[in-house]
Amino acid sequence: MVIDELLENLENVLARSFQFGVEVLELARYEKKGGERLYHFEPFLADLAEDVEAGQDTARQGSSRPDPGEVDTVVVPAREDGFSETFLGENRWYEIRIHGTMRPQIKYIAGYRVAPISAITHIAPVKSIEPWKDTGKFVVNFAEPAREIGPIELVKGGRVKPLYNLRYTARGRLESAKTLDDVW
Repeated sequence: MVIDELLENLENVLARSFQFGVEVLELARYEKKGGERLYHFEPFLADLAEDVEAGQDTARQGSSRPDPGEVDTVVVPAREDGFSETFLGENRWYEIRIHGTMRPQIKYIAGYRVAPISAITHIAPVKSIEPWKDTGKFVVNFAEPAREIGPIELVKGGRVKPLYNLRYTARGRLESAKTLDDVW
C-alpha cells in the first residue's frame, strides 16, 4: 500500500484486519517552483540492508545480506535495565516497528545488549506479535523464557556497526556466529 500520510492507527487497523502482512510505504512529494519534483520514501524492507561502515570496499563486505525468504529472527537492541526487566522479566519486547510483510515469518527474537556488553546474548521463540496500543508499533510475546546464546559480540573496527535499531536475520546464522560480522 502506498499512501501520502501514515495516520497514527492505520498500521494497527491493517494488522488486525488482514491475515497476512501489509507493507505501508509513506511517499512524500516535494515540488520546486519550476515544477521539478522530488519524492522521498523508505525503501521496501530497508531493514534488510547491510549495516556496514561507509567507505569500506565491497570485496571486504562480502555478501552478508540475508535472503528475505530465510529471515525468521528479529534482533532488537536493548539497554541493560529494559533488557532485565522486560526481555527477561516479562518474556516480551514492545514498542518495536516490524514491517508488515516480515511479521508472519518471524519465529524468534534475539536481544542485542548495547554497550558496554555490545553483544547478542539471548534468544526466544515468538508466541505472538500484536499491535502495541495505538502507536503503530508492536509487542513481541515470547513462547518461553529467553535462553542464553553466544555471546555474539560486536567486533571493534569490524564490518557491522553497533545496533541502534532492529535487524532481521536467520536463526541459523545466529547459532553458528561468533561475532556480529558473522551474522550480517
